[in-house]
Amino acid sequence: MKKVITTTLLGLIILASACTEDSKTISTDVTTNTQIKSQPKVQYGSPIIIHKTDILLYPLKLNDNDDNESYKREVSTNHWNLIFYNIISGKSELLTNAKMIINSFSIGHSENPNNRQTTLSDQFIYYDITDSDNDGDKKLTPKDPKKLYLSNLQGKSFTRISPNNYDLSSWKIDDKHDLILMDLIKDSNGDKEFNDKDEVEYFVYNLKTGVLKAVFDQKIKDEIKNLAKKVL
Repeated sequence: MKKVITTTLLGLIILASACTEDSKTISTDVTTNTQIKSQPKVQYGSPIIIHKTDILLYPLKLNDNDDNESYKREVSTNHWNLIFYNIISGKSELLTNAKMIINSFSIGHSENPNNRQTTLSDQFIYYDITDSDNDGDKKLTPKDPKKLYLSNLQGKSFTRISPNNYDLSSWKIDDKHDLILMDLIKDSNGDKEFNDKDEVEYFVYNLKTGVLKAVFDQKIKDEIKNLAKKVL
């Protein structure tokens, strides 16, 4: 009888051990499956010739439909980076490693006719960029502020020139004085939105010196407000 009981007990132990091994195997498979993520599809745009240089510029688009990403780019019609390819050296370099949307960019002063003399403004690339999640929705969207960036024609010295906490409304170049004139919207009511309820402020950036300054100081602003009260 003891022998029968021992044999039965041994069989139960073996069966339990087999079930445990099966459970471990199933658990491992589930963990592996949860770690699999779809890879984003990177799209390369057609090359853009940067005249009077040895550089070709390739814009990059990204189709990323993974809603589980903690920080998502919305770039269905915009670019998220640029590749600068040197024809002579064969070397390729990205514009930046930062997360951003390039809403638009222009090479040189686009308003210059082809037959006019080259100016300082033609030595830069100008970028309208969204690079910060202002409203905290973990996405870069048109609701987030746009900023103005510059680089040289080789994609080097990539620098933001408009101040933080402002939205780029419009900008233009004053070739005579080597200036960029910017109209910027300040979130003056603190609602994390940039709209007609906020103030517009004006800045100039000197392409020669790299100095940014506000056009109107607080003294002239106060004077204008006091005068407006009398007139309006």
